[in-house]
Amino acid sequence: MKHATLCIPITDTHILLGKKKINFGIGKWNGFGGKIKEGESPEGATVRELMEECGLSAKEDDLEKVGILKFYFNNEPAFLVHTYLIRTWAGEPIESDEMTPQWHTRDTIPYDEMWKVDSLWMEKVFSGEKVSAHVYYKTSGIPGKDEETFDRIEYDESLWDAYV
Repeated sequence: MKHATLCIPITDTHILLGKKKINFGIGKWNGFGGKIKEGESPEGATVRELMEECGLSAKEDDLEKVGILKFYFNNEPAFLVHTYLIRTWAGEPIESDEMTPQWHTRDTIPYDEMWKVDSLWMEKVFSGEKVSAHVYYKTSGIPGKDEETFDRIEYDESLWDAYV
């Protein structure tokens, strides 16, 4: 199972998402993040990925951890995702080789072009809750590339206790 990060820059009125241009999740809107490198903390990886994917410069202390999501494909654990919001950064979002950033209001989040589970956990987070859950998808091909079907989400506070 790979450890990864996800970060969503947020203001009082808008949420920054990126449309994935390559690799895992291509064509989907998502927050910014990726795999944690050996020797790197989740926070360090989040700050690095935010800069690489959309050009925003952030400090680890400004990250607000809001979720631990453990993703399964065909019941096999694939990713443990440390999830953050950030409200303070330097710079303006720019397109990278991997992502095309775009601001959205809460009413215009493109959930129909995102991972199917995102509307469930994101609404909780945007309402001030912390989320820890097991997320199950089924696929007949390559996860994140071929068609996948959302199966279920199981909220589990013990994940938060284990990884925060």
